[in-house]
Amino acid sequence: MKLHRIIAICLLACLLSGCAMIGLLSDMAADDESSKPESSKSESSGKGEGCGMQLLESVRSHIGAGKRYLADLTMREDLRVFFIRRLDGLFYTNERSAIIFLDHLDIRRFHALQMMIPRYLPTLFESSPLSDEETALLKSLGSRASGEYERLIEQFARRLDMRGEMIRTRLRGFEKSFERERAHQIEEVIARFERDYKSMLEDLRRTANAIQDQQIILAGLRCRMDGEEQGESELMEYFLCNKSLSIIRVAGTELEFVAHGYADVFDEDAFDAYARNHGSALYRSLRSDISKDSMERLYRAIFESGIYKLRVCAAYRADMRNSLTPIREYNFPPESRDYLPNPHIQRYGCIGGYATRFAEYMYNRDYVGAIDQAAVSARNLNFHDSTVMETLAHTLSHTAIRCIEDTTGTLMTPRQAIKKLEEEVAACPNQSELPMR
Repeated sequence: MKLHRIIAICLLACLLSGCAMIGLLSDMAADDESSKPESSKSESSGKGEGCGMQLLESVRSHIGAGKRYLADLTMREDLRVFFIRRLDGLFYTNERSAIIFLDHLDIRRFHALQMMIPRYLPTLFESSPLSDEETALLKSLGSRASGEYERLIEQFARRLDMRGEMIRTRLRGFEKSFERERAHQIEEVIARFERDYKSMLEDLRRTANAIQDQQIILAGLRCRMDGEEQGESELMEYFLCNKSLSIIRVAGTELEFVAHGYADVFDEDAFDAYARNHGSALYRSLRSDISKDSMERLYRAIFESGIYKLRVCAAYRADMRNSLTPIREYNFPPESRDYLPNPHIQRYGCIGGYATRFAEYMYNRDYVGAIDQAAVSARNLNFHDSTVMETLAHTLSHTAIRCIEDTTGTLMTPRQAIKKLEEEVAACPNQSELPMR
């Protein structure tokens, strides 16, 4: 295989070096041209002779160790002297390569350079010296006749089968190109399946976790149900203990109930401000035979001094799945006959800020907490809502419900309570009847 080395070096040493140097030499020529005076430029442009020598001088000035270009190469003066009788050139080498510059190149000089390849590229032959056949091939390049060179080349070619080598080199792996392409496609398919597999595994993990979470919840529910079957549930105990709550209907997850209580949840400052003002909503739509002063006495007896209490009620529907809502225009049961339906809820179905509390308790499955808040909202009166207060004034002055309770527990209608207050005022004429307005 040494012949390959000789032939490759003979062909490429000059071709590649020459091609790689074209741009470099152009730059050097431009640098030299720009440094010349105008008269020198015009003289040199008209002369064809001496161009090669000028090129070598430019190379000597710009290339080599310590110079602008190819600083990793060293100019070999010994090689220049060795070839001086055959050609005028400059040799630059390092451990791996060699670059040669000539004033001009012809076939005779080309052969001379080929003959002496071991001289300027010695590292290629350190581990494998030239054989006798290779030496004879290089020497044949110095002969004026080409017969010996051609004979040796043909001899090497027959022995090495260069045509076969060329075919092997060009077609090596050609038949496997389809297999390579197909293999690449299959690799992509496998990668896609692997991504799908990982995605499915992730879905399975999420599903398994979801199943486990639901199983835990189910176990808790069953445990709770088993406990309730053996005793009373928390919700059941709450209704048993809270006498103010009446269960009306239970169907599936829905529970309908009525909350009873005293109207004792309100803003005292708001009440006092509106009670002093006889032009406020608390004095609209009154019964014609009831004066505003009489109505104020009743209001203050209920909401200020506490001599009387106003009994109120409201109806609700709780769906244990998601909601608890008030019921408008409800037809109350007999046990609610001595309670005044809360006008805010009965007439308008409004519970104000309690709606948010209901939602929070139901979301947390705190049914007792939600129903307890419902009982509180039934006792609430919003004195800031003029529409609701006007409804309250109209209902209190017209109703025949015995919704007023005195300190002895006696029940009476609002008109009866007003009449009793007027009798007390008449019996004590020197006592201040009303707060100053």
